[in-house]
Amino acid sequence: AYRTVLDLAFRSRAPEIESEGRLFVKRDEEAGHHLLAVAAGLESMVLGEPEILGQVRQAADAAQAVGAAGPVLQRLLRAAAGSGRRSRAETSISTGAVSLGYAVVELSRNIFRELAEVRVLVLGAGETARLVVRNLLERGAGEVMVANRSPERAEALRSEVGGEGDRKLTVLPLDQRFEALASADVVVAATSAHEPLLTRAQVAAALDRRPLRPLLAVDLGVPRNIDPAAARLDNVFLHSIDSLQTLIDRNLKRRREEVPKVADIVGQELARFASWYRGLEVEPVVAQLQKQAEQIRRQELEQALAHFPPHLHEDLDRLTRAMVRKILHHPSTRLRSADAVHGLERLELVRDLFHLDEDEE
Repeated sequence: AYRTVLDLAFRSRAPEIESEGRLFVKRDEEAGHHLLAVAAGLESMVLGEPEILGQVRQAADAAQAVGAAGPVLQRLLRAAAGSGRRSRAETSISTGAVSLGYAVVELSRNIFRELAEVRVLVLGAGETARLVVRNLLERGAGEVMVANRSPERAEALRSEVGGEGDRKLTVLPLDQRFEALASADVVVAATSAHEPLLTRAQVAAALDRRPLRPLLAVDLGVPRNIDPAAARLDNVFLHSIDSLQTLIDRNLKRRREEVPKVADIVGQELARFASWYRGLEVEPVVAQLQKQAEQIRRQELEQALAHFPPHLHEDLDRLTRAMVRKILHHPSTRLRSADAVHGLERLELVRDLFHLDEDEE
C-alpha cells in the first residue's frame, strides 16, 4: 500500500523525488513531531520562515475538502497550526530580515514611518530584483518603479509579481533612472553592470531636484552599482550587499538562539495531541468498565428491592448509582492521565482484571 501511494502521489508527478535526500518516511510520534516542527519553522531552509505555516493550513483545508483527513489527522493538523502560531507569538523565531528582499523592507521601515507612503526605484529585473520587488509589494510599499535595459525582462517581472496592480508597479527604460530617482525615497540597484549606474554627481543632482528628505540607497550589485562616495552626501543612507549580509547574519543568530524555546512549544503541543490520541483508546475501556459496573448494580439492586418497602426503592437506586460512580472515579481518572509508556499496560491490565473483552450477552 505504501509503494502504491508513493507511486500515485509522488513518483508519477515528481520523478526527481527518487534522488537521494529527497524522500524520507517517518511514522507514529516521529511523524507528528516532524509536522509540528515544520509548522513552527524549525525544518525550513530559512530558519523560522513564516510562509510555511500558511502552507500547512492550506494543506489542512485541502485534505478536509476532499475527505482525506479523518479525526486523528484533523486534530494533528490543528496541533501543528497551534505550534506555528505559538512559536511566532511567544518567540523571535521569525523576526528580523534573513533574506536580501526582506532586508530592504526592514531598512526602509527603519527610516520611513509608513511603507505605504514610500516610492521605490529598483534598477534591474533579475532574480535578486524580483525578490526585492515581491517583498516590497507584499508588505505594502506605496509604489515600485523598475528600470531595466531590457524592456521585455522588466515586463516579465511586472507580470510575475505585479499582483493587483500596475498602479503599484511601473516599468521604465534604464535611461530614465535619473528622473525617477528625483521622486524616489528608496533606490535599490541589483544589476551585473561593470560600471556604477549612479555616480555621486548623479545622486547629488537628483537630491537638488527634490524636497529635503532622506534617500535610502541599497546597492546589491556585484560589482558595485552605486558610487560609494554617494554615502557622503547629506540625507543619503547607502548600504552595500555586505552590510545587508551582516544584518542577515545577526538576525539568523538571534533566530538560532530561539530554537530551544520553539522546541519546547512543539513538545508541549505534541504532548497535548498524544494525550488526546491516547484518550481514543482509553475512553472505550472506561465506557466498557462503567457499563459492566452498571449492569452488575442493576442486577443486584433488582434482587434486593423485594426485601425493602417500595418507598425506599428510589433512594436505594440513587445510593447504589453514587457508590458505583465514586468507586470508578479514581481508576477512570488514572487511566486517562497515564503516560504513553504505562498507558497501554494499564489498559490491558484493566481489560484482564474485569474480563472486559469477553462477550456479555
